[in-house]
Amino acid sequence: MPPQDLMVVTDLDGTFLDHHDYSFDAALPMLERLRADGVPVVFCSSKTPAEITALQRRTGLDGQAFVAENGAIVVGPDGNVTTGAGAGPADADLARLRTALDHTRSDLDLHFATFGGETDEVVAAWTGLDLEAAGDARQREASEVLLWHAEDDDRADAFRAALAAAGLDLVRGGRFWHVLPAGRDKGTAVRLLVADHERRTGTVPRTIGLGDGPNDTALLDAVDLAVVVRGHGPAPGPFADDRPERVHRTTAPGPQGWAEGVSRFTTPSLRSHR
Repeated sequence: MPPQDLMVVTDLDGTFLDHHDYSFDAALPMLERLRADGVPVVFCSSKTPAEITALQRRTGLDGQAFVAENGAIVVGPDGNVTTGAGAGPADADLARLRTALDHTRSDLDLHFATFGGETDEVVAAWTGLDLEAAGDARQREASEVLLWHAEDDDRADAFRAALAAAGLDLVRGGRFWHVLPAGRDKGTAVRLLVADHERRTGTVPRTIGLGDGPNDTALLDAVDLAVVVRGHGPAPGPFADDRPERVHRTTAPGPQGWAEGVSRFTTPSLRSHR
């Protein structure tokens, strides 16, 4: 297995977690091997801190660094929010974000609903989560999640431009759209965590990133080795460096693909080529 200066950074829904039932059983044997070798496994997701910390407890990853809400929140292994240029805690901006989002929806006559504007029951129906988990998903601290009707998809450029004028980014995930403060994407979050790791340990980790949707593109561009897990919607990309020795596209979806991708980049030959 890999040396301890490796870091695995992974998306959750549709990548580590099954797209349909959120199971991760197929990933557990590989996860156990990473844990046994002391390799940090960083969850990097559109999920909220409440959702991610609950999943960390279920997978034995308590205390690991994580990235929540598509990069809007970055938490180090000490539990402190990691700060840096253009990143850091953004919860104070949430009311402003929602106000700008409401104004833009009205100005462009768009038809979408948000997690924050619905009940736990509605979000549970949208996502397939139970009510408690849906409540955790609605505990947004720095971003908002949109269910956007298909007929509006061709207006994404106008929507994105209007949000940019308000200092916000629009990114597309596996099944939802996400609005968050500009400059706080998953790629920026990865670079912050790598810098934090170097400050704490004196070493720069070799990074493996895994994702399945367009909102994972920045994450996969920021890592040394990228795994595109076969998904059920639009794929990540295009990438700045799409060489096959750097980017592996899995044949299996979800946690099966996750295990396939980690295995692809943790063979002895690749471990020694650093």
